[in-house]
Amino acid sequence: MPLRMDVSNLNMGDVITINTAKGEVINEAGDVVSTFEIKPNTVSDEFQAGGRIPLIIGRSLTEQARAALGLEDADIFTKPENPTPNRSGLHQAQKMVGRACGVDGILPGTACEPLMTTVGSQDTTGPMTADEIKELACLKFKSPLVMQSFCHTAAYPKPADVKMHATLPKFISDREGVALKPGDGVIHSWLNRLLVPDTVGTGGDSHTRFPIGISFPAGSGWLLLAGLSALCLLICPNLFWCGSRESSTKESRCVMPLMRSPTMRLKKGC
Repeated sequence: MPLRMDVSNLNMGDVITINTAKGEVINEAGDVVSTFEIKPNTVSDEFQAGGRIPLIIGRSLTEQARAALGLEDADIFTKPENPTPNRSGLHQAQKMVGRACGVDGILPGTACEPLMTTVGSQDTTGPMTADEIKELACLKFKSPLVMQSFCHTAAYPKPADVKMHATLPKFISDREGVALKPGDGVIHSWLNRLLVPDTVGTGGDSHTRFPIGISFPAGSGWLLLAGLSALCLLICPNLFWCGSRESSTKESRCVMPLMRSPTMRLKKGC
């Protein structure tokens, strides 16, 4: 369970008690030495489920089963506490993520599950993703495009890489993914031809540099989730920040972390 708190009053060797219900850290003398908030508020559910991925899969199966039986949505899962929409406009990045979630737009700090249209897996994490796929008995990817590359190990393969080159392509293609062959080149040159504008994707390593749409970085576990469910739990970052600073030069600057969208525009009132 990840917890974020001020640890300036904690010292090596201290015996402490962490009260997750009250959000307090108490030392042996009974003094409160730090406080914290569990964010997002769904972390407790993730802890009980044994991780975020099991929670998402279990929640999805519950929703599908109850829908098939004609039952109402289950109330046993914690609902995320998301920012309240305000009157400010939405920019292009927020609209893209919102479209993948079935809404008009997503505000920074919102916990959401956008549709992952494109998933890029590279060869240094591909075997780990494959092992996790086996553990969950995934027989078919739900994401429209899951691509596996071998651009990191094709030039100078080790014995383990040679085995991976022989087995991983079939493993991916059997689940209706696209497996490049060793020597086909970097994954960017292939994905860039197949991306769909205004969609959301994810990938391992540097394979998230999508020239159109929006992409988010991910590890082997998130690639697994995005590939088998076409969803990815995202705490939406500050997609776009623009500010001006009054000075003698009247400097203005814009920063766009984590997001890549060449069609991004700012309009008056947004």
